[in-house]
Amino acid sequence: MSPRIPIELVGSPSHLPKPNKGRVAVLDVAFASGDKYDLVTEPFIQLAGDGLALWCDHHEHPLGWSKYRHDPRFVLVPNREAHACPELVTPEVAARAGEVGMLVVHGDFDGMLTGVKLLRHGEPPYPEADEDARAVDSPGRGHALSARGRRIAYAVDEAVASFTAGPRRDFMTEIMWALVEGHEPAQLGAQIDRAAEAALAAQEQTIRLAQEHGKQDVPGLFVIRLQGRRQGRQRKGMLRFAEEHATVGVVVESDGRNTWVTAATFDERIDLGTIELLDGGRSDYRYAEPKTGGVEPILRALARAVADR
Repeated sequence: MSPRIPIELVGSPSHLPKPNKGRVAVLDVAFASGDKYDLVTEPFIQLAGDGLALWCDHHEHPLGWSKYRHDPRFVLVPNREAHACPELVTPEVAARAGEVGMLVVHGDFDGMLTGVKLLRHGEPPYPEADEDARAVDSPGRGHALSARGRRIAYAVDEAVASFTAGPRRDFMTEIMWALVEGHEPAQLGAQIDRAAEAALAAQEQTIRLAQEHGKQDVPGLFVIRLQGRRQGRQRKGMLRFAEEHATVGVVVESDGRNTWVTAATFDERIDLGTIELLDGGRSDYRYAEPKTGGVEPILRALARAVADR
């Protein structure tokens, strides 16, 4: 197995670290949307230069992907074809990337398994790992989550939502190395179990909120309207609940000054990337922070997409 190298876990494509002087792989990290692409993504690529061993992603970005699609350093496959990133890291892709001295990984279950697979030279850490990543990252598409995957995915959700930066980084990277090396220390195992139990309790609370604040008031949409900005895990859980009750799930959050809209769908006939009012994301999950016009034009556009599918 690979020696332990630095792993940078990023929560947003707008927060890439400075690449080190060696070879770096970027995994399951989207190209930043809007002007952040020119401010963050493109400078990172240029600074890394020939040291960029691999950039593997499935969050489609029209501008950036058109520029780098045929660059051998990049493996860019839309989510409608690759429901999670680990499946893209084959032994051939890992061999082409070669040895790397740093990983930049999206800090979620899918991203972590992608990093683990690269460190294992394209081999999954356990037989169901690729399918587990698909089940967690693309719910509602017929994928099955194993008991082993569920335990780790719930623990990661709890870490992302509740741990402070340092403990979260240490916990998640230790999980990654345990999967790479095929050995889970007892202390880490106990911590995983506690975190998974806490995540399950939080999920139950999220479902209650979705039931209380959501309804199908626009044809084809289940809309959950909330006061205040919620944690990413809670938003994701409510979207999943909404998608189970209508073709497109929508979460609208407002704090009185700002409004955030997030939409998601399990229906592969609908490409949310065609809705210009939604700024970033991927074909089945997109978001916006509307400054003018409010929420209603976005809801009408989503309803048209449902009707036209």
